[in-house]
Amino acid sequence: MSALAEARAALRDIPADIDMALASPGWRRNVTWPVSLAEANRVGRAQMRAALTWANKLDDALLRDSALLALPLILSYARAIVLTALAVSRAARSNARLAGTAPELIYLQRGEGPLPSRTDPTLPPEPFRFPLLRRLARMRTWSGLTRLPRALFAPDAVAVSHNQLLRAVAAKSRQAIGFSHAELILDAARRRSHVNPVVPDSAAKLASAILGAAPQIDEPYRERVFALVVAMARPHLRKAVADMAALRSAPLPGEIWTGSGGLYAPRAVGLEVLRRGGRVRRFDHGTPREFVATIETTTLLELAVSSDFVLATEGAARICRDELDDSLLPPSRSVAIHGADGDPVFADVPAGRVRAQTGARLRVVYAPTQLLGFRQLLPALPPDVVHLDWQMRVAEALQELPIDFLCQAHPEGLLKNRPHPLETVAPTIRGDFDRQLQSADVFIFDCPTTTALWEVACTDARIVYLDMGAGSMTPKVARLFAERAIVIPVAHDENNRPVFDAGALRRAVLDNAPKPDPTPFRRLLAGAA
Repeated sequence: MSALAEARAALRDIPADIDMALASPGWRRNVTWPVSLAEANRVGRAQMRAALTWANKLDDALLRDSALLALPLILSYARAIVLTALAVSRAARSNARLAGTAPELIYLQRGEGPLPSRTDPTLPPEPFRFPLLRRLARMRTWSGLTRLPRALFAPDAVAVSHNQLLRAVAAKSRQAIGFSHAELILDAARRRSHVNPVVPDSAAKLASAILGAAPQIDEPYRERVFALVVAMARPHLRKAVADMAALRSAPLPGEIWTGSGGLYAPRAVGLEVLRRGGRVRRFDHGTPREFVATIETTTLLELAVSSDFVLATEGAARICRDELDDSLLPPSRSVAIHGADGDPVFADVPAGRVRAQTGARLRVVYAPTQLLGFRQLLPALPPDVVHLDWQMRVAEALQELPIDFLCQAHPEGLLKNRPHPLETVAPTIRGDFDRQLQSADVFIFDCPTTTALWEVACTDARIVYLDMGAGSMTPKVARLFAERAIVIPVAHDENNRPVFDAGALRRAVLDNAPKPDPTPFRRLLAGAA
């Protein structure tokens, strides 16, 4: 055996994805990762700031809008590429090797073959059937019969996507709000466009900004990660330039209403409306923006591509305004942050539940968040192998308690339409969270960005929160949450695994405290005491 072959044989393999881990008997005995969750969050925030700064300094308006359009998807993959390269570099220093099937990982370790480039959207657009009927049905939900003709033929504003908060505000508005699917607007603009814009290839400069925000990555991995980010970013930027150029000649309303700025087509349409001096009113959804301290994410997804941003209530809007960092916004752009009268997502949650008594045992639900595959969010989540081991350890500890226990696995993410390994350690279901919301006594959460957490905060169910560092709540929210829930700090061991105190978890779950008061969070989210 050659010296190189002997060295490779001596390498210690670290499973880098779920399939590799599950194929290895006893994989949970040796779970480890070279990058901590705290560092992943620091790197992610620094990268997003660097990318926003880069985009905001672009002189070419078309390229700047195109960069803002493409950055959400580019960064979701770039974070994963850079963090994987950091892990590969550090593993190599300790005679270890990441073992996985992601093409990016294989290229980082071997430096051979074609450069992989992911272009699939993380949230693909829904297919459209009967668009006119859907358009009429959507307008009917907020216009009523009296305003429907004006909303159809002479609208004051046009919604190009929707969520429950938008529908609630539109229903109370005196304006006539029309509807037109953003995806159809963009598709029509693409078909009409014969423009072939010539703009500088800026992928390398973006990659330099992203890598400049990362810690030291040893060679040859740093050169390889740079090549991977460039290869991934380039097609996204080219597509965005072509789409923004096509929209320049599209007939568009002067004011649009829309849900998330993270969706590609509504984001593109909104950017062009803003360029023309129009108004783009976006509406919050899910976890309220700036309940979790990531103003970089809020700015990129919503504030940088809006003239107005609407949250559930004035209290929620005030929290968001307090966290606003104007330096992250594009030049000469400002955003007004408003509060509505409550978000139906939270207003429809019953404050006080009457549980049908079927026994003395507590009903306890653990609701972990999704596994991601080869991408990363901000706030960051643990790598999938570490994250799954954590979820299984929490479920095993809860399974030992004298309770009626259920895992409510996330329905989306990497394991969508696949068996969830949690099923091997505890009763596990997906979907139908409303049923648990009506009946469970105690909920266990470990991530602040799941909408389910804030729905439960609007009820009188008890919450036990395992704070493993997957995002920090902003100061006011953290204070209110500490009064509403039992928060258990989670340490991380030398292998960067989150480690909880099983005794503290047991005491928190079995605590005989009176029902908590949901009023503070209902005021912030539902708009009612």
